[in-house]
Amino acid sequence: MNFKRFVQDYFTFSRNERKGITLLLVLIFLLAIANNFLFYFEKPAFIETNLLDSASLELGMMSDSLSRKILSKKYFSFNPNTIDSMALDSLDLPNTVKFNLLKFRGRGGKIYSNSDFRKIYGVTDAVFFKIEPYLKVEFKAEKPDLQMKESKLFRFDPNTASDFDFQRLGLSEKQVGTIRNYLSKGGKFRTKEDFSKIWGISNSQKKALSEYIVFEEKEKFASDRKIVLVNKILIELNSADSLTLELLPGIADKLSKRIVKYRDILGGFYAVNQLKEVYGISDQTFILIEDKLTVDATKIRKLDLNFADLNELSKHPYLKKNLARQIVDFRTKNGKISDLSILRDSMILNIDEYTRLKPYF
Repeated sequence: MNFKRFVQDYFTFSRNERKGITLLLVLIFLLAIANNFLFYFEKPAFIETNLLDSASLELGMMSDSLSRKILSKKYFSFNPNTIDSMALDSLDLPNTVKFNLLKFRGRGGKIYSNSDFRKIYGVTDAVFFKIEPYLKVEFKAEKPDLQMKESKLFRFDPNTASDFDFQRLGLSEKQVGTIRNYLSKGGKFRTKEDFSKIWGISNSQKKALSEYIVFEEKEKFASDRKIVLVNKILIELNSADSLTLELLPGIADKLSKRIVKYRDILGGFYAVNQLKEVYGISDQTFILIEDKLTVDATKIRKLDLNFADLNELSKHPYLKKNLARQIVDFRTKNGKISDLSILRDSMILNIDEYTRLKPYF
């Protein structure tokens, strides 16, 4: 291409084009000058310093409040049985754990050791390992009665025992006087619970003595009643005491206490044939007593799957420690267990285990 021709085509302008270019350059120059001089004639806007200072102060207070709130969430030593809601709120714990701790205490629950804190729903291993060093579990345990330890306990009837008998059992003269005053006014002990209502006797004394209380009138006619009533009685298995169970054929003192002990560990019977699980009850003995017994399943003491710890669960005769551990691990991983069938459907319990455990949960 001819270079001269190229220049002529693209850089040669007519007269009118040159005028237009000149006018455009003049306008650009004037606008550039006007842009710089415009700020000399503009008045600055009025700023209310009071409002600015107020807004700044408010923002500062909000920032400080948020900082304090964040910093206030920390760890400190506390007693889970007595800490109030305000102090608990400032503790660095998940809100679900705080809520469930207050709910647990509201239902009468009590933390007796650091490991009991794990029974609070929502306390994972990570949470427990962080908070354990700060747990200071304190509770008032009943002071043991030293006088009861030094005394020699024996079976007695509180209606006929002498003052000397009561003193041998570890009661003071003042306590004996309270019993005598009750009897002199026409009072009479018909049950062990009646004796526990006597004022001035400590709970530890009542608990220790209750196992040795007998009523001579009952024992005097026990053998005759057993002969007359043995074919008529119908004993409720979950409420009968050891003396009542002795009315059954083939059930002596030792075996009746063994039944009561197993019932307490189990939480109650839901079927008469569970008696076969008690050591010492043979098939022959069971046949003799089966039709003389009834069971009130509403009296069963149930375990809470969501709060019972590993130790509580493994104490149940129908739960081995390995199975109890699986339940605790499942609960920790998956949250609240609303129904025992969840453990069955998750293959943790087989059908037989589910059937046996269902009345207790």
